[in-house]
Amino acid sequence: MYKGLKRALGAMLALLALYSLLGFLILPGIGLRIANQQLANYATVPAHLQRIELNPFSLELTLWGLQIGEPGKEQVGFERLYANLQIDSLWTKALHLEGIELDKARTELLFAKDGSLNLTQLFKLPPSEPKPEAPPSDPFPVRIDSIKLVEGYLHFQDLRPSEPIVFLYDDMNLELKNLSTLPDDSSDMTLVAIGPNGGRIDWAGKFSVVPLASEGTLKVTDGKMKAFWPYVRDAVPLVLEDGIFNLDTHYKLNLSKETELLLDKTALSIAPFAIKTPDGRPLARLARLDVSETSIDLAKQLVTVGKIRSEKLETWAALEADGQLDWQKLFASQPPKATPKEKAAPAAAEPSPPEQAAASAPSKPWQVLLKDVQLRNYLVHLADRSQKQPVALDLGPLNLDLQNFDSLNKSPFTLKLDTGVGKQGKLQAAGEVNLAPITARLKVSTQDLDLRIAQAYITPYIRLELRSGMLGSDLNVNLSKVEPLAFTIDGKAQVNQLHTLDTIKDRDFVKWQQLNLDGLSYRHGDALSIAKVSLKQPYARFMINEDRTTNVDDLLIPQPAGAPAQAKAKAPASNEKPLGVRIGAIDINDGSANFADFSLTPNFATA
Repeated sequence: MYKGLKRALGAMLALLALYSLLGFLILPGIGLRIANQQLANYATVPAHLQRIELNPFSLELTLWGLQIGEPGKEQVGFERLYANLQIDSLWTKALHLEGIELDKARTELLFAKDGSLNLTQLFKLPPSEPKPEAPPSDPFPVRIDSIKLVEGYLHFQDLRPSEPIVFLYDDMNLELKNLSTLPDDSSDMTLVAIGPNGGRIDWAGKFSVVPLASEGTLKVTDGKMKAFWPYVRDAVPLVLEDGIFNLDTHYKLNLSKETELLLDKTALSIAPFAIKTPDGRPLARLARLDVSETSIDLAKQLVTVGKIRSEKLETWAALEADGQLDWQKLFASQPPKATPKEKAAPAAAEPSPPEQAAASAPSKPWQVLLKDVQLRNYLVHLADRSQKQPVALDLGPLNLDLQNFDSLNKSPFTLKLDTGVGKQGKLQAAGEVNLAPITARLKVSTQDLDLRIAQAYITPYIRLELRSGMLGSDLNVNLSKVEPLAFTIDGKAQVNQLHTLDTIKDRDFVKWQQLNLDGLSYRHGDALSIAKVSLKQPYARFMINEDRTTNVDDLLIPQPAGAPAQAKAKAPASNEKPLGVRIGAIDINDGSANFADFSLTPNFATA
């Protein structure tokens, strides 16, 4: 019996030694040789695996030094890949790995000009035989206690846009705990990605494979907008000068049936931001924009923005000589550029009637809710280049408050505007606005608006120089319709320090110190009523020439033939009705005038 036990023990030791030799030396060597042979057979670029280690007792497998690509220009690789298989995989009917660790993984993700991806060209795989379509089945059961990516490297480059897009994350760390393909199992996930030029991504949450879903938080710190701006520039020709953004959001994603995505507790800040035109003209500069308390529901097609706070936007807009806005020209739609593959592709077949009906059916519009918007210290530079004398006007500092805006117009929103106009003018407006139909009830007040801005618009029609004039008003504006236009204005207005000059004689024409219109009531196309007109220190010069024309006739500039007829043809029907005008009282204080009649013999003149 002792000899039998001795033989059994010796056999066990021999088997153990053979198992150790097979596991520690033979299998890793064979596996390394087979792996490198397969890499040589199918890889289109140099590919090599340095070493394989296997612990047959703890079932730990380690791969060392995978490199795919030219030396020094590897496209895929890693320094170490570690996996630990658990023995309970034999009776739990699921592949169980205690841990997977990937150290210093390197990935080059490169899109060529024609849209081809470098990763799809690394291997030449034999064509697979067509198989009958199988019904969907559950994924292979796998449980992994821990997955770690340590010091990962990702280089992305896209040559398809007009300008190449390049960004790099050279310090990526990912950890997944309790990843499983079993139904209703979820894993904890954390990801931190940092780039050498700034910018950081923090991603934490839960992830499940069956169903494919995830919930967690995503945070982007000091993201550079220049990294992806060429995608934007190919759609609209806007050149980005500066742009840094920060994003923090909670999300829920479910792809089990239909795509369900919900972002809530979302906060976005942009500071600073600046864009210009391709020829170098500035378009907008923004000091800061903060969006908070925001949610986006993809299934409901609903965007709810709780708060918007913005500071110091400076922007430029101009009406060009052809009557179009410069921004309108920039955003004018252009046919998309076809890729070489699209150019070579045959023409698509005509859509079937059901497809045509589906295409013509109106899609559900997105709804955007803006609950509280505050814009502060904006500056808007306006220009009108359609006139012979270009007109420039600055609005600012402009402050705007907006509450309860609904893009589907389920309720009116409130508006409050307070801005400077020109060097010393002020404009204030507050009230409610509706979008469909367009209606508004606004209280509008102005102070010291410089009327000289109108000089360029009166010059083509009358030889008159507007030397000075300041407009003030306190009005209630009620817009009830746009088609046809219907609105009313009630309140009072005044024009101070008006001074006009006859540019033919270079003499005063009409001027006054102050004009007050009290009890002003205007019904568009119907009636104008003024309770009282008060004039302080008015002056007028009126002359009758020898041919019985007047100095007013001399000031009028003849218009091209047919212009009045065209204007009359274009006038709406409501303008054909005479406008009823009623003035309750006129009060003139300390007025003066010059009158002369040169058609008489002898001539007559008086002051």
